[in-house]
This record gives sequence, C-alpha cells and structure tokens, in this order.
Amino acid sequence: MKTSTKRILSIGLAALFFLGILVVYASFIKPELAKIGEKRALVVSKETLFENESNAVNQVQDLIGRFQSIASLQETVSLALPQEENVTGILNQVQSIANLSGVTLTSFSVRPLAFEASKQSLVKRLGSLEIVVSVTGNYANLKKFLKSFETNVRISNVISFRFFPTGNPSNDGYNLNLTVETFYQE
Repeated sequence: MKTSTKRILSIGLAALFFLGILVVYASFIKPELAKIGEKRALVVSKETLFENESNAVNQVQDLIGRFQSIASLQETVSLALPQEENVTGILNQVQSIANLSGVTLTSFSVRPLAFEASKQSLVKRLGSLEIVVSVTGNYANLKKFLKSFETNVRISNVISFRFFPTGNPSNDGYNLNLTVETFYQE
C-alpha cells in the first residue's frame, strides 16, 4: 500500500473511532453523568437537612437545659404576665420607677377592662387594666420615667400621653399624664 492510502485509511479509521466515542458518550456516559448529578444533589440536600435538624435539636436541648427549673420559668412569666390583677404591685412598680427617675407621682388610677376572648380552650384569657398616671418633673426625668415604664418587667402598652408645662414660667417643670394598658392572666 501506498503511503497516501495508509494516511487516508488512518484518517478514516480515526474518524470512525471518534464517531464511536461520541456514540458511546451520548448513549452510556451522558445519562449516567445526569444520574450522578441528581444523586449528588440529593446527597447535598440530605446533608443540609441533617445539619439543619441537628442544629434545631441542639438549640432545643440548649433551651431545655436553660429552663430545667420550671418553677423559675413560671416565676419569670408571672412577673411579666401575673396570675391576678395585683393593683398594689402595679402601684409599687410605678412609685419605684417614679422615685428612680426623679419625678413626683401626683395621681394614680386603675380601671379594669373586659377580658379578651380566647379561641383556644387551653389558653388562659387575658385581662387588662387601664392605668392613668400623672407625674411632675423636668424634661429629662420625665423622659427617663416614660422609657423605664415602657421597659418595665410587667407587659404594658402606652395608649396615650399628654405632656405640658406646669404653668410656672420660672420653673422648668412639666406634667405628664400617661394612660397605660397592662395585662394579667385570668
């Protein structure tokens, strides 16, 4: 055979091998690569799910560890949302906040409001009290009083407040009339 014929045959044979490789790749390798990609994605998603669930379990175990003493938890909840109206406790808290803030408590009144209806049978109904407080002091102390009242342990919402000068132009005193709603459990 001539050299040119050998070259043409080798080129043709190389082309046939190349076409054979493409057929094998398209028929066997490419579908398996797709399956491998799906399985890798499944493995990654399961690992992520496992890590998330492990983190959730660890967080729950940490919370359980923190709140092992249910009595202290109940006591903490009872401070924020007491089991009864406890008007004297409210008055003591308001008086303490007023003393710490440097303002003078001039009036205090409490009016019970209706219970909120509960749709769940196991949940206690919430009662609420409307508290009207009047205090006198300088601007900075009144601001401190209002902030302390809002961040008090007992859950309460400031409904309205009225801020006005005392009427004496030589004095830098102001009056603050505050209406607050506070809650308790039935």
